[in-house]
Amino acid sequence: VKPQAALYLFPRLDPQIYPITDDEQFVLEFLLEEKVLLVQGTGFNWPHPDHLRIVFLPHEDDLTEAIGRFGRFLERYRKRHGL
Repeated sequence: VKPQAALYLFPRLDPQIYPITDDEQFVLEFLLEEKVLLVQGTGFNWPHPDHLRIVFLPHEDDLTEAIGRFGRFLERYRKRHGL
């Protein structure tokens, strides 16, 4: 079946809360720790490391699990960086 469309989200992480300086490293750490792949915003020529691209193709249960993993990762990230 040929795909008809795709749905993406390009959220911004508030740099005051998450001062990410290297978004490629950020998404790599997320992949290694939580086994979920995101794409860094700078990969789409976004000039600041404060955006990510999320694909909404998986099943709803998988998306719910991935969002939970992302939330846990963000909590750990803030603690690691003293935020």
